[in-house]
Amino acid sequence: MTVIAVLAIMASIAIPTISHAVKGSKAETARRNLNLLNGAVSGFNDANWELVLAAGSGSEKKIFDSLRYRAADNPTPGSPYLPENATCVESSDKTTYRAQWNGRVFKLLPAGTSGTGLDLLKIMGSSVQTPPTSTPIPPSK
Repeated sequence: MTVIAVLAIMASIAIPTISHAVKGSKAETARRNLNLLNGAVSGFNDANWELVLAAGSGSEKKIFDSLRYRAADNPTPGSPYLPENATCVESSDKTTYRAQWNGRVFKLLPAGTSGTGLDLLKIMGSSVQTPPTSTPIPPSK
């Protein structure tokens, strides 16, 4: 009986601690992946033209593809701006962290908020993705 009581006390202490650590880990992963995306946007802007696309449905995928594009016949220095295993997973799931395009950069949509964006916890896949076939978003005039 004493052993069971001790195990119950240990579990009551450990479970909240582990839960808090997992939430903190997800938040840190999301912040790092958001920085990766915005760093890629900055690199693209420096080497090419400023990526400007109105926020809205599908703009995250278009920006993401522009950051992964590399012309075989005339590659831009630094391209592609995202790793080959970067994946574009759009989500409106309130339980995850998402990156939403605001017209110039990606902003963080924390868990618990509504909105559609790229799932920051799934952005780094385990396999190399095929490069996008469409060209980058053309410069704004």
